[in-house]
Amino acid sequence: MGISFIVTTFNIAPYIAQCLESLASCTRPGDQVIIVDDGSTDETEEIVRQFLDGAGFGPGVRVTPVWLGTNTFGGVGIPGNIGLDMVECDSVFFVDGDDYLIPEAFRAARREYEALGADIHFTDYLEFDQKAGKTKPPADARKWATLGQAVTPAEIRLAAIGLIAVPWRKFYRTEFLRRHRIRFPEGDFFFEDNPFHWKVCILAESIGFSRQITCHHRVNRPGQTMASVGVELAAFFTHFDTITAGIPEGQDDLRLQAGRWLIGNMSWHIPRLQPAAFFPYAARAHDALNRISDADWQVLETEMLASATWHQAARLRLPGGVWDVVAFWRANADRAILSRIDRETKGLEKRLRDMETRLKEVEAQVRTIREIAQAQRAIGEFSALQQAYSFPRNKD
Repeated sequence: MGISFIVTTFNIAPYIAQCLESLASCTRPGDQVIIVDDGSTDETEEIVRQFLDGAGFGPGVRVTPVWLGTNTFGGVGIPGNIGLDMVECDSVFFVDGDDYLIPEAFRAARREYEALGADIHFTDYLEFDQKAGKTKPPADARKWATLGQAVTPAEIRLAAIGLIAVPWRKFYRTEFLRRHRIRFPEGDFFFEDNPFHWKVCILAESIGFSRQITCHHRVNRPGQTMASVGVELAAFFTHFDTITAGIPEGQDDLRLQAGRWLIGNMSWHIPRLQPAAFFPYAARAHDALNRISDADWQVLETEMLASATWHQAARLRLPGGVWDVVAFWRANADRAILSRIDRETKGLEKRLRDMETRLKEVEAQVRTIREIAQAQRAIGEFSALQQAYSFPRNKD
């Protein structure tokens, strides 16, 4: 069973070589590597070409490079779909160009996937913190412990949907994706992997899981989409509409899960929103939250009542609530600014005190040096006087 690996790249010159080298240890004859560069303006394309001209991926591995020449709008949607159009193998596996695979674990997960033959097959991963230089578990690490409790197809589907919606840790059967025409939504927005993930999980007739840690996902690096703090986060409300539109009639459990997904993501967004994004984000939130049924809202209230995000979401859902919540966010932002100014002022005051202390120490050292110099000059002058007024002794 061959795999078409889809590698998407954009301005990741410091990381792409490690990604390709790790992937080369995972491929085998009959596989395909599709590299879609989304108009990089740094050295990414040059590094990829050098790799392909060098050792590459070895004999029997087809390579399909796509150089888009200019950056497309949105995130991974367009390059991801171009990659899907180029697929020639039985299975698909996405690779983020700034991540790197763990070959031994990947090969083990591949064997598990090929033995099961599911429509989609999840693997595990770790985050690699670029600033800290170390790995850590992802936010859904604890959810894996509950996967064993999912027995029925509906429970397994909900468990899969509840995992983080990244495309690059899953094996997909090509025939399954094409039969259902599953593609990334394309538009002037990011985070397209969320509706893609939901559609895949909803339509899959069989879902597999592997605890093998197949890759390290790089976080905390410059230019990363996950570092978003502005109005682009409102794309989640567009994706919420796409997700709910794709839920079949009568699937009340999935509609409830969509509400959980929305409020859960809001808890991640709100603390990082910048003031310029407050109103447009809140207005979109008001519309989206009102599309959650009253029955589902009551269930969500029992689950989330203790969280601060829930109370803000509940207020946003009410008429006039947008202004109240935006005022609350602005007040918090003002307090945060004042707190930061206070911390910075105290820091400057401490540095000034330290400088004053150091200045006094230097002045004391200068005085000591001057006193020593004066004493040395006095000694020298005294010695000179001694020599000037000394008489030779009579040897007789």
